[in-house]
Amino acid sequence: MRAKIAVFVLLLGSLALVLMTACQTKEVTSAKVYIQQDNWDKAIEQLEQAVKLYPNDAEAYYLLGEGYGNQGEWAKMNEAFDKSLAISPKFEPQIKNNREKYWVTTFNAGVSRINGNDVKGAIKQFKTCLLIDPKRAEAYKNLAYSYTRMDSLDAAKNVYEKFLKIEPDNMETMQALANIYFQLKKYEPVVELEKKALKIDPENSDAIANLALAYDFLGKKDEAINTYTKALAKNPDDKDLLFNLARLHYMNNEYDKAIELFQKVINLDPNDFDSNLNVGNAYLSMGENYRKKLVEKENAGQAITKEEKDKLLGFFKQSIPYLEKAKSIKPDDANLWNNLGVAYVQTGNAEKGKECFNKADALKKK
Repeated sequence: MRAKIAVFVLLLGSLALVLMTACQTKEVTSAKVYIQQDNWDKAIEQLEQAVKLYPNDAEAYYLLGEGYGNQGEWAKMNEAFDKSLAISPKFEPQIKNNREKYWVTTFNAGVSRINGNDVKGAIKQFKTCLLIDPKRAEAYKNLAYSYTRMDSLDAAKNVYEKFLKIEPDNMETMQALANIYFQLKKYEPVVELEKKALKIDPENSDAIANLALAYDFLGKKDEAINTYTKALAKNPDDKDLLFNLARLHYMNNEYDKAIELFQKVINLDPNDFDSNLNVGNAYLSMGENYRKKLVEKENAGQAITKEEKDKLLGFFKQSIPYLEKAKSIKPDDANLWNNLGVAYVQTGNAEKGKECFNKADALKKK
């Protein structure tokens, strides 16, 4: 009985072999032999014949895609793989593995070239990655980065735009593209991008800040002020946001608001030249504006009170410490020396004022 059982099992094995070869066309069988011999040219010839004769053979298409991939024919590889998957999902794991293998090898070669400062070589590799698998974000990011390394901003912009067509809600890519547009000085697209980003994530602080900056560059002061204010609600200690909002208030002659914000910048960074300079200049402007009012009042025959005179003097006195601080940071600014001279003269220190004016004149002559 044991001998009969053994023979029965052997017969089953033989039958299975017959059935397996019977389901495989002679072209595919021949191709597999060539593949084992690493003769991909002959294998591809057989497989191209196979898919013509048997257009519903998922395995033939899969093997043909593998052959094209071996030869770097990426478009043909993807076409063959896609046809195989359209017929049957049977070879999906193998197809994924093949794409992954080629993609990772090519991507790593691109990274290696970037690290070796071969940016042109990196661009070629990352472009190939997109041919192998056009849906993976990493290749787009690195290709765009490579273009920025070469100052090819338009090319980088185009790469990000292509990826957004694949993943239109990808926030990281939106921000990267917005930064490219900033460098290209194209601010309207930034507004559109950041508005879209804020519809997806209303709390995104980077999108709010970029939107404010775009409005600012477009000269839309009211929109910029409102958006900077929203951005600061998310990041109250952001020096750039504080400074930009302060600058807009300064430009609107809203000196009290500007001074308050510039002082917050100074609290965070006491050596911020522009903030110290602008606070000093703001106090000077407030003093000049108030002095004009007092002159008008005096010309109208009205008496100037001591309180009014003290208030006027106070504006100019308050400007001096900030202008002196700015001078210590950047001592070669002629306009700063001139304004400091005005402040000293208005506070009754004519000699100190004259020294400042002389210094300003000497710097202007250089």
